[in-house]
Amino acid sequence: MVTSIRNGMPMLDTDGKPMHAHGAGIMEDNGYYYMFGEVRDGDKRVACYRSKDLMNWEFRNVVLRITSEKKPHYMRTDLDLVYHGKGVNIERPKVLYCEKTKQYVMWMHYENGVDYNAARCAIATCDTVDGDYVYRGSFNPVGNDARDCTLYKDKDGTAYFFASGRDNADMMVYRLSDDYMSVDEQVKALWAGQYREAPAVFEKNGKYYMLSSMCTGWNPNQGGSASSFGIEDRWSSISNFGDSVTFNSQPTAVVKFGEHYIYVADRWDPVDYNNSGYIFLPITIEDGACHIEWADEISFDVKTKTYSVFSIESEDYRIMANEFTAYLSSDGADVFTRPLSYKDESLIWNFWEKGNCYNIVHKATGKGLASDGTMRDISDKRSMLWTIEKCEDRVRIVNVESGKVFAVRGRRVMLASPDDKFGYCRIVRKY
Repeated sequence: MVTSIRNGMPMLDTDGKPMHAHGAGIMEDNGYYYMFGEVRDGDKRVACYRSKDLMNWEFRNVVLRITSEKKPHYMRTDLDLVYHGKGVNIERPKVLYCEKTKQYVMWMHYENGVDYNAARCAIATCDTVDGDYVYRGSFNPVGNDARDCTLYKDKDGTAYFFASGRDNADMMVYRLSDDYMSVDEQVKALWAGQYREAPAVFEKNGKYYMLSSMCTGWNPNQGGSASSFGIEDRWSSISNFGDSVTFNSQPTAVVKFGEHYIYVADRWDPVDYNNSGYIFLPITIEDGACHIEWADEISFDVKTKTYSVFSIESEDYRIMANEFTAYLSSDGADVFTRPLSYKDESLIWNFWEKGNCYNIVHKATGKGLASDGTMRDISDKRSMLWTIEKCEDRVRIVNVESGKVFAVRGRRVMLASPDDKFGYCRIVRKY
């Protein structure tokens, strides 16, 4: 039995097997938390786990497969789970219990597995929370495209479906029918043209909050939060949430634990999907905005409904170019960029403090960055010393000897004049 979660790492279930429940939705039912999430393995598409303490997760079932039973509903839906001979992709499954029909209803994002042009939602139902769900088909809600999504059930039982629409430009809000099986009405189109995805919605003390991210593919970005006094009322503008890359995470759910609200997120690995990790962090609310602080580990006490956070010392960092997708690496002789991968130790750098300056040291090779942009044995010569100038949420790495800044243009790494627009980067702790 585990006693804490190491944030950002892949998780194991109670049988010691890797958990695959990415883009997860978490609901409470009969004393358990149930996690539904993506799995991409053979014909498996949605897996279900359950836990009493948010830390130890028991695998229950693959609740949706390519080969699951298919049964049409009263509206016209596409029941195909195979496209051009390949299984489709199911993302961000979320489940609600409908009191009227006594059924569990799953909504999810459907893509054809070849490209992202389908952009539909899909539904499935089951009489038990972790049983074999019947696939009811995919469709475009009110004719709109639908990608990253979530569900929310209000206190009066009204259910809402949130989905990125208009090619991710707007966040659409739909009130569902009373059986949760179709759209009753599109009630909002939020933050037009701001390209938000990965919504997660919760309510506290009569106020509603939505967490979301920007759209940068598999790479992390600045998360945001917004609030409203009603799902169908006016929502606030978006305020930043977490650091500039939301601690290398993207929201997927918010879980209420006692009086606390827990941010649940994916740490996507752009190179190895199955190496993607999970993050659980407490949310605090100040002046109508949500905030999170990083914690290396978190534990939950079921009896007292409290949590504890722990820190692990680390001097390891990644250096991210301003375009989000390029991270600095080295072979010990030259510096170049690579895509983000959490398994790639060649992306790790250390900063050895030398008074007000630093040696910038590539951890894997032990070499230091020099003024000509090459890697050399570490020394205290001015050519090996750098200062770090903060510029809002970015930094400039400035060479003491030459005064030039470290810059990345596309995939090219170079030294540039101090006013070069490419001379900015982000130094991100290896969480």
